[in-house]
Parts: sequence; C-alpha cells; structure tokens
Amino acid sequence: MLNICGGLLILLATVGGFGQVRFALSQRPAELLSWQAAVRLLQAEMSYGLSPLPRLCVLAAEQTPGVVGRFWAALADQLQTPAAQALPELWRRLMDEQKGGWHLLAVDLQPLAELGQGLGGSGLANQQRLLALTEQRLTNLAAEAAERSARLNRLLGGLGWCSGLLLICLWL
Repeated sequence: MLNICGGLLILLATVGGFGQVRFALSQRPAELLSWQAAVRLLQAEMSYGLSPLPRLCVLAAEQTPGVVGRFWAALADQLQTPAAQALPELWRRLMDEQKGGWHLLAVDLQPLAELGQGLGGSGLANQQRLLALTEQRLTNLAAEAAERSARLNRLLGGLGWCSGLLLICLWL
C-alpha cells in the first residue's frame, strides 16, 4: 500500500511540475494578445477620441489584464507627475523594470520597444501608422506563440506522465 501511495505522489509531482511549465508557456500568447488589445485601444482613441496620452494610458490599464495592465498603469502614473521624463526614456525604464514578470521573448519586446520610441513624438498620422504596424507585428507574434504553445503543451503533458511512470519503475 505504501508503494502505491508513493508511486501516486511521484506521478502527481511530475505531472504537476510539467503542468507549471505548461502554464508559463500559455502566458506568452495571452500577454501578446493583451498588448494587441492595448494597441487597438490606442488606435481607436487616437483616431476618434483624441484623448491626451496620460488618459490613453489609464484607459489601456483599465482594459488590459495582468502585467500588461500594470505596465500601462505605471506609465500613466509617471506621465502625470510634474517632473516626468520624456516618453521614450520613461517607456524604456518601465519595460526594464517590469519585463522580469512577463513571459515574453526578446523578439516580442522589439515591437514594444519601437512603439515606445515613436509614441507621442510625431504627428497623428505617423503615430497611427506606428500603431497599425505594431498591431500587425503583435498579431503575427501571437499566432506563432499560440501555435508553439499548443505544440509544446502536448509534448510537456506527455513528458510529465512518462517521466513520472519512469521514476516509479526505477523506484520499484
């Protein structure tokens, strides 16, 4: 009986451990979709609402969940301070501070860094082109990330079960 309970615990531990890795892999597409939603919101508000940038950041923070919303909230707070830095430096600093909590790859951060460099610095037409380009790049990255996540999730699920069963066989 003790061997059966021990074997079940080993199996649960390996499946659970690989389940945590699977969860982390599923966060990348979700974060990319949150960034994409924020960019769409900025596009719509810049085109029709003509709101100032700090107000746009507050709206983006309210509409995007998780770590992406916290980034926009921090950006809005920093932009509303009297001694605010220029937007590109502020954007870069906030990305460096918060990217440790993100599940994004370096290739995902590139369009976001370019968005921060061009946002608020040029005319409305240029900003709309930048937002459209960023949205398209995020769409492509999210599709690739979702496909990769699905493929790796299946692999890791099987690997969790197989490694658990292998450990049980070696233990017995």
